[in-house]
Amino acid sequence: MRKKLLIITSLLTFCVGNIYAQKDSIPEEEIDFSAFADAEIPSNTKRYCTNKVIGISPNKLISIGYDFQGKHTLESSHNPKNTSPIGDPMPYPNSNATINNASGLRLLVNYPIISNTKLLFTLGGNYWRTNYQITQQPSIGINNNYIGNALEQRGLTTVGVNSTLFKPFNEKYFMLGFVSADANGDFTLRDEKLGDYLTQPKYSAAVFFGKKRNDFSILAFGISRTYRPGALGYIPLIIFNHTFQNKKWGIESIFPARAALRRTFNPRNLLFFGYELEGQSYSLINRSANPYFNNLELRRSEIRPRITYEFALSGFIWMSVQAGYRINYSFDVDQTDILRLLGSDKEYYMENKITNPLYFQVSLNLVSP
Repeated sequence: MRKKLLIITSLLTFCVGNIYAQKDSIPEEEIDFSAFADAEIPSNTKRYCTNKVIGISPNKLISIGYDFQGKHTLESSHNPKNTSPIGDPMPYPNSNATINNASGLRLLVNYPIISNTKLLFTLGGNYWRTNYQITQQPSIGINNNYIGNALEQRGLTTVGVNSTLFKPFNEKYFMLGFVSADANGDFTLRDEKLGDYLTQPKYSAAVFFGKKRNDFSILAFGISRTYRPGALGYIPLIIFNHTFQNKKWGIESIFPARAALRRTFNPRNLLFFGYELEGQSYSLINRSANPYFNNLELRRSEIRPRITYEFALSGFIWMSVQAGYRINYSFDVDQTDILRLLGSDKEYYMENKITNPLYFQVSLNLVSP
């Protein structure tokens, strides 16, 4: 734990030092990325609102990042009521394991296909990889644990595509829509069963109706179909992006999915204090001859309180450094898709408890004007 705290302390010290170093060296006339959407429009032209507010952080067009979680433990237990379709009892006993670390690459791409005053339409893709380094327990061994064995051998992967549509109606009101399809599971890109995972993606969507209150504030209400809680759920969302009049502080949020308080030192140095709910449902394709493991899905969901420092390296090339605490919300296993957020009392097929480690994340980003 002392080693983890030393790493986090060093990371934050670097961030704070870099903030003030850049603050002293960057002239006041540096580009404010949020101002690109505020070009003058002839008075006889119908005006439309934009999706930006003054002071908001720039959108990421391309992001290449690395996520690392520290040491934590995994405790697995099978529901004793479960049997295979042919009546066999559960084949593996309950067991524990130590996850020395979990880490992996994160790639994001968002490209504007249509971008004008009347419509903004973007297409994107994402790739998230998590590798697990697991130590076997002396008395049991990880090979006796189905989930631990899958994590150790294949890890977890997400490959997805998405699109976003922003449609302004006039200077005040707008509609925003988002859809995505993600193939999630215990596979790698070289897996012989890759096609089986790609043919059963998870679909998410959200739609909002909102108002641009002024150049400093946007408020929108919507509904989403999401797997962020692990299991499928339909959740109301609120977008609130607001910059205070002094331009030093602001709020960027899609509540309850994520929220952050923003501190602006200058347009090229931003500090965030917030959290994000991350999650997906991962297919665990049966690789054994035992039908007990058919149609299993891992409900992975976690809450990440964090501090994030984003700064410009050169022009539109930015870096993001993030440190925080990963709090487990769900890591259990269901058989088939179950809408648990509407009150399902069905017991999980397998229950997995994992402890909460410190984590950090770093990324290099190409941002939009």
